[in-house]
Amino acid sequence: MKIASIYFFISKTVFFLVGCNGGGGSDSNANKSIINAPSALDIVGSEIAFNPIIKFTTSSECIYDNTIAQEQTFPKPESGAIQASYTVEKSLSSLLITISSTDLSFGEDLVLELSGWTDTNSDNLIDQFSILPTLGDDLPLNSMIGQFTENPPDVPNSNVDHSQLPEFLGGDSNTSPTLDQWQSYVVGNDMVFSFTDGNISYIKLISENTFSSYDSQGNLESGTYDYDKMDAATGRLSLYQEKSYQYGSSQTAGSSMISSTRTAIFTLNFFNTDSLSDATHGKVGGLGVHFIRDEDREVFSTGSTTEKSTAYGSLRIYQDASLLYN
Repeated sequence: MKIASIYFFISKTVFFLVGCNGGGGSDSNANKSIINAPSALDIVGSEIAFNPIIKFTTSSECIYDNTIAQEQTFPKPESGAIQASYTVEKSLSSLLITISSTDLSFGEDLVLELSGWTDTNSDNLIDQFSILPTLGDDLPLNSMIGQFTENPPDVPNSNVDHSQLPEFLGGDSNTSPTLDQWQSYVVGNDMVFSFTDGNISYIKLISENTFSSYDSQGNLESGTYDYDKMDAATGRLSLYQEKSYQYGSSQTAGSSMISSTRTAIFTLNFFNTDSLSDATHGKVGGLGVHFIRDEDREVFSTGSTTEKSTAYGSLRIYQDASLLYN
């Protein structure tokens, strides 16, 4: 897997979105433990991630995707995301999910015991859970933390109003989030960008207008950002950065500083059940919010300019993207 630097920032950075200003996010420390498990029907339409990513498309079928994770324990189909079947057994506090496939990577069924449900931000939607995976008749593997990355189920008996929430946030409205919804449900999380060429990158939204990330050498960087809802289906993410590069050793007379500004613009397509874009760009439908990188340009003080070509992929929102690399 190739890890790409999509927009990793050094020095002074400004991350903006055309036409709007950021607001306040939710309290990420307000964890609430939940005893009762959601029902089998409650997870239909949801997507979970622990290392593989699984989207439960119907009551018996799912999309299994293990193209991002670096671990080698779980089945990793050569074709990427595949269709698979599943069954669910519910007890009071847990769900026992068995994933089956005829793909050659599935020598045995993948059995997942989900429990320990948590609402981390008191929005009455289940965010995290513990997961005990088993491959066939083998002994259980180590317990892991899983997350709902799309359409999370309600906390039982919470009576959440889904009418106005975007679908990827657990609502009934297949639309792009408003600024208030972005601040309430997206801020505080990691955004993972998966390009169709296999490149992966992410940023963490620390607050309503600040983020952090790592460059390709593992150096922590930060910046500011904003979000703009463009229309019912799309939003725009515009990035601007100012950087400084030092060439040569500071101990020598030959060292020099070069500055640059960088702008990257992404169109985010939240109408994620429409497979038209997927068919055009060769992706499996319904996995993550779609994006197109419309522009990525860096202009240097020397007068030179570098540009990256238009690129396409899918975007997922995680509370902790590090689980992908465990």
